[in-house]
Amino acid sequence: MLLHGGCWLASRGAMEDYRAMAGRLVGDGIATWNIEYRRVGHDGGGWPGTFLDLGQALDNLAVLADEYPLDLTRIVCVGHSSGGHFAAWLATRNSLPTDSEIRGDPQVTLAGTVLVDAFLDPLVIDSRGIDGELYCGEPILERLLGGNPGAHPDRLREISPLNWLPWGIPQSYVVSSYRYPILPGQPLAQGRTTMAMPDYPALARSAGDRIDVEIVPKAGHFDFVEEPDSEAFNVERRALIKLVSGLNR
Repeated sequence: MLLHGGCWLASRGAMEDYRAMAGRLVGDGIATWNIEYRRVGHDGGGWPGTFLDLGQALDNLAVLADEYPLDLTRIVCVGHSSGGHFAAWLATRNSLPTDSEIRGDPQVTLAGTVLVDAFLDPLVIDSRGIDGELYCGEPILERLLGGNPGAHPDRLREISPLNWLPWGIPQSYVVSSYRYPILPGQPLAQGRTTMAMPDYPALARSAGDRIDVEIVPKAGHFDFVEEPDSEAFNVERRALIKLVSGLNR
């Protein structure tokens, strides 16, 4: 299952971003589900629609399995940029409170994740850089949460995957050397941030999860999805193949 990025916004990113990767993976013999979903700015996007769309897309694989030979015990989600945040969130969905507005009724559980050039702390969404600019150029987090984060701490916790470690599934973190390890004020794909970033791989390992890290030297943020002949694109592709191949059959 592929989740494109786009800074959590309707005005950026689309499933076409992952079309080349989807084609390559099908050629590799991997059944691929490249999805679209509502984001901030779409009618019904944000809270709870974005998260319900993601959960429904994952659960729809159970319906597709009636028609196609899918192994629902080996579903891996790949997410680029903000899509990586959403892929990580899907890994935590079953752990959310049963009365959560965004949990739904999970029918399919992820067996692994490949998170690509992604930050997993949603507070980065509205973080500011050394020149005062917002990470994505406009405030988003309040619209993603359906209200002020301070007034909805439970919602913020529910969309914060690092709060729910361990996830209990193998993970792969594929990232540009420009993004990991990250230093305050270092240039990012959408400007700068002075926010101190959590070390996701270290946190995952300390929680007991298995995670592989692939750092691609000086890779551009969009090389992972837009440049099929780039090292970044193919490191991501191989990371998925490796993870899927290592799952129990």
